[in-house]
Amino acid sequence: MVNSDASGNDIIYGLACISVIDLATNLPPASANLPNSSITMHSPQTQPVDPEIQQLVERQAKAWETADSNKIIADFADDCLFVVPGSLFRGKQEIKEAADSYFAESPETKITIKRIIAKGNEGAIEWTWSEKDKETGEKSQAEDAIIFELESGLIKYWREYIDKESKGLGARG
Repeated sequence: MVNSDASGNDIIYGLACISVIDLATNLPPASANLPNSSITMHSPQTQPVDPEIQQLVERQAKAWETADSNKIIADFADDCLFVVPGSLFRGKQEIKEAADSYFAESPETKITIKRIIAKGNEGAIEWTWSEKDKETGEKSQAEDAIIFELESGLIKYWREYIDKESKGLGARG
């Protein structure tokens, strides 16, 4: 959950898996009209996002956009945990099966990365997820916040908080 304090700074609650993370503060609001390209934002007190983490996030977005479940699971540890609202998947095989099932229903996916925040082996991502249903042709969009943890450069924990109601609000509303 994100709230704002009296100064207008965002305060993020419910991130128990991240013990220490410098959250980006005093950043200008992200525009709802961002181009369809990846961006990285960081607070003045921290270094830019590690290029390896940025590449991992970009690989994940591209793998979902190209419906490539093998590339999705390539970035995950064997004993990983992948959580989305209403579902929990343990290990690469369960993630692959879930992704393949998704691709059978919604072949067109577009992801716009809005922000990556990382410190050490933990981090958060904001991205917009757009999809088109294979059967109906219906398009939908969701704002998605992801918490992740890496182990030896692989994703050990990935949890998504998907908001389908706040369409088009941008990274900060």
